Amino acid sequence: MPEQALDRASGVPLYAQVREVLRSQILGQNIAPGEHLPGELELQESFGVARSVIRQALAELADAGLIRRERGRGSVVVPTRVHRRRAEQAGGLSRQLAAAGEQLRTVVIDLTAATAPEAAVAALETSDAWRIERLRFVDDEPLVFMRSWVSRELFPELTADAIQGSLLGYMRSAGVVPVGGPRQMRAVPADPTVAGYLGIDVGTPVLLLHAVTNDAHGRGLEWSTVWHEPSTVFDVDARVAAEDSTAPDLGRVRELVAELTTLFTPGQP
Repeated sequence: MPEQALDRASGVPLYAQVREVLRSQILGQNIAPGEHLPGELELQESFGVARSVIRQALAELADAGLIRRERGRGSVVVPTRVHRRRAEQAGGLSRQLAAAGEQLRTVVIDLTAATAPEAAVAALETSDAWRIERLRFVDDEPLVFMRSWVSRELFPELTADAIQGSLLGYMRSAGVVPVGGPRQMRAVPADPTVAGYLGIDVGTPVLLLHAVTNDAHGRGLEWSTVWHEPSTVFDVDARVAAEDSTAPDLGRVRELVAELTTLFTPGQP
């Protein structure tokens, strides 16, 4: 590990700075699961700190479940649990996780009648909406924090109890059939609200999914923003694009040009 510069004037304890550097290396898989961290002496020289600082940083990483300390062998990066879902599938998270033997639990944090933001109004074609915040868990570990907006006109009787299982399931029970819609995904740093709900540090990269769910007639049913805990992996079944069948066959074009030339050449029968 190359020498690591610490900010000794920042007021942040040195052990905390060392911990965060190592944590970033682990989460970014610069140090892969199952690999050993450098020894305490090597870390001490790399960071230029006392051995007690290194030991405290490693102890906190071990408490967080990121490393396992083995007597006589040093510290080993613990493989992180990965939650997988299909990127092209709208909804159905509970079914996807159930297929992997995992149980999803949903807690409705907030359900309030409110004015939808401008982007949601464009999708729902109304500003009179329900604002819904939900936190979804697997084995009591927070996995997804969701903030959704749905039309109050379409779902006037919506209650928190009704969507403890699935919002899309409630829509179906109300006679509205969701079919999907556009999705956009990008990495963003977790703000204090998201970090608090997902149990991660502020600034930790998370996957943010912007989603619109429509019915078969293109009517907007839900506009949502969904933050995924960093262990989430989205699987995509990518296909090689077929050749463009509309592209001209140059060989056939030359043949036609030759035939036309023959037909319209003076003196030809």
